[in-house]
Amino acid sequence: MMGSEEVEIDGQLITVQMPVGNIQVSDKQVTYSDASGASTCTFSSPDIAQQFADWLQTQSR
Repeated sequence: MMGSEEVEIDGQLITVQMPVGNIQVSDKQVTYSDASGASTCTFSSPDIAQQFADWLQTQSR
């Protein structure tokens, strides 16, 4: 396992277990898979959801 990363976004503290993949954005939700399995996060706006998805993409490189 490559470790974990924490990010605080939209009032939520989200821990992602690397590696991360299968990132999908739908309106205010982001779904992704990491070492702990599939996760879905819901945000207050589509823009914030996209910011989180972009952050996930940078973590998956």
